[in-house]
Amino acid sequence: MSNLAINPTNCTINVPFHGAELYVIDHNGEPYTPMKPIVEGMGMDWKSQFIKIKQRFSKGMVEITIPTAGGIQKMLCLALRKLAAWLNTISPNKVRPEIRERVIRYQEECDDVLYEYWTKGQVTNPRKSETNVDDRTPLRGLVNRIMGKTGIHYQPLYKMIHREFGVNHIDELTGKQIAEAMEYLAGKVLEGELLPKDQARSTLPSAIPRHGPGRVLLYLNENGQVKDTYPLTEDQVVMSFDAFVSYFRKKGWIVAPRDEVLGSLAGAVQKIC
Repeated sequence: MSNLAINPTNCTINVPFHGAELYVIDHNGEPYTPMKPIVEGMGMDWKSQFIKIKQRFSKGMVEITIPTAGGIQKMLCLALRKLAAWLNTISPNKVRPEIRERVIRYQEECDDVLYEYWTKGQVTNPRKSETNVDDRTPLRGLVNRIMGKTGIHYQPLYKMIHREFGVNHIDELTGKQIAEAMEYLAGKVLEGELLPKDQARSTLPSAIPRHGPGRVLLYLNENGQVKDTYPLTEDQVVMSFDAFVSYFRKKGWIVAPRDEVLGSLAGAVQKIC
């Protein structure tokens, strides 16, 4: 790792990113980015990440003196081409729940935004969020469950959704599309398409049915927002209690309260005697 003092006027690009101030810096014609603003913007501890970055990415690091809101500072910078690799070392399932959304957002967007500022000076298509964090929580929960069941990383799962719905991030989905995206992913699980290549179909955990028409039971809150999901097998149905009783009575079954059945049997026995 080398040290370098640069001309802050010509070489530093300030990049606003979801309330944080990030930077892209020209070092020998290659873009570098200070890591402390990124780590702290994600809500993580800088000291522990500083050690990990120095251990794993020493060949792509350089210390550069840059201007910040707090004055001129010397910062540890990582080559932008290595940023995605570092982001992938962070497991969203292992961070505090309150920062998980931010961590995933950085993993999905940060390197692309920095690169766009480096090449174009701005983000050409800034997104408008269609939903809030609570709206997207059930979808993220489903992705996390699929990750736990199959071992597939979250990025391919989100990319499937992006391609299917023509978006760059799940916060571009409408509330209706979030429910559709959950059904889409659950259908892929049911069809066995999300199994790792080296895993046989028969080893898919029984908590997720192996076959079915791709139907999903959605749990809604009082506002009609999807809070959870459960894939249904081909022989599973959902109906009210009254509909259940009516259906089986039409099929010739005796469906009645236990006391009523016992009373009828007792009356029949007395008549026989």
